[in-house]
Amino acid sequence: MIFFSPKKKDTIVTASPIVIEDDHLAPLDAAAGERLQMLVFSATWCGPCTAMAPVIEDIARSYAGEVAVAKIDIERSPEIVKAFDVRAVPTLVLRRGAEIDRHVGALTRTRLALMLDAALESGSASA
Repeated sequence: MIFFSPKKKDTIVTASPIVIEDDHLAPLDAAAGERLQMLVFSATWCGPCTAMAPVIEDIARSYAGEVAVAKIDIERSPEIVKAFDVRAVPTLVLRRGAEIDRHVGALTRTRLALMLDAALESGSASA
């Protein structure tokens, strides 16, 4: 599902994660506008990543107006992985321009929502 943000007419809000399959975050940056970005680094062979996939989909729908979610396959985006110093999967990075928070390992939906809520409330503090 895609709709336009009521705050900015030129910002496209998606209710599903943006899939990054190369070394460019431009699609995420363009879609995010001023919203918080959540980068989800994963791999097809990663069990915890597969287990978290429905959680990420649900979070993308629930927070569509506030958070732009991107799924990044570490094998298809090695330069992004290097730039964010990702050493294990799943890794979740919250950013708004600069990195705000990071979590390595699987999270429940509740824990992820708490992390996002804290970042959204503070605007830039860690959860």
